[in-house]
Amino acid sequence: MKETRIVKYIKSIIRNHPYTTTEDIMLILERYYNLPIKVPSVYYKYRTIIKNCRQDVYMERRKKKDV
Repeated sequence: MKETRIVKYIKSIIRNHPYTTTEDIMLILERYYNLPIKVPSVYYKYRTIIKNCRQDVYMERRKKKDV
């Protein structure tokens, strides 16, 4: 996945607020990036992006823990 500005922002949210849900992140993106989350295609696209970001952040944590 490309490290765009929005992906970096999502990863930082996941790192700094570990218990945020996907819906919470969607609302934040809707507010600050004016994304039309109510459109199904946009919703599903960003849902997968958030899921991938979460996996990346968790992998980073595991690597950090092992070292």
